[in-house]
Amino acid sequence: MDIGEMVVHGWKFHLVNDELSITSEQDPNVHVELEAKAAYSLLDYLYQYRDDLAVAALGSQVLEDGTSRVTSGSAFDSSGPSSTPGQELSSRGL
Repeated sequence: MDIGEMVVHGWKFHLVNDELSITSEQDPNVHVELEAKAAYSLLDYLYQYRDDLAVAALGSQVLEDGTSRVTSGSAFDSSGPSSTPGQELSSRGL
């Protein structure tokens, strides 16, 4: 499996050969590689605390809209043809 890389906020994420690589754009020596099971556990942890992370990242903007909603256009925006306005996050397979 080789999934294209994504670069956000100074970090490059790349999933290849069942390993997730996270590398700093500023210092390529700062990186971590996680096997698929560890990456999935990290994803589960982040999803479990997504509301807290949203408040930490977006502050009062999230509080105004509700902590379970995602900003339109973000990587986790689940809106689409079958969604309704104000739809909460889906588990995305978790």
